Amino acid sequence: MDRLLLAQIVYFVIIVIMILSALWVLADTRKRGRPWGEILVWTMFAGWFFGLGLVTYIVWKKKVKD
Repeated sequence: MDRLLLAQIVYFVIIVIMILSALWVLADTRKRGRPWGEILVWTMFAGWFFGLGLVTYIVWKKKVKD
């Protein structure tokens, strides 16, 4: 397999994971009734830093119960 094609596939997979992570956090924060500012911040954080952001959100969600 060509390295350029493999790199593009890996890049695409990472982008899809970032988008899915952001959408999951968006849906979960809306379900919990958070203010829009907090929803947007968590969504951007989880999308841009999908590994760190998603783990941080899950840990924070368990610590801060409604």
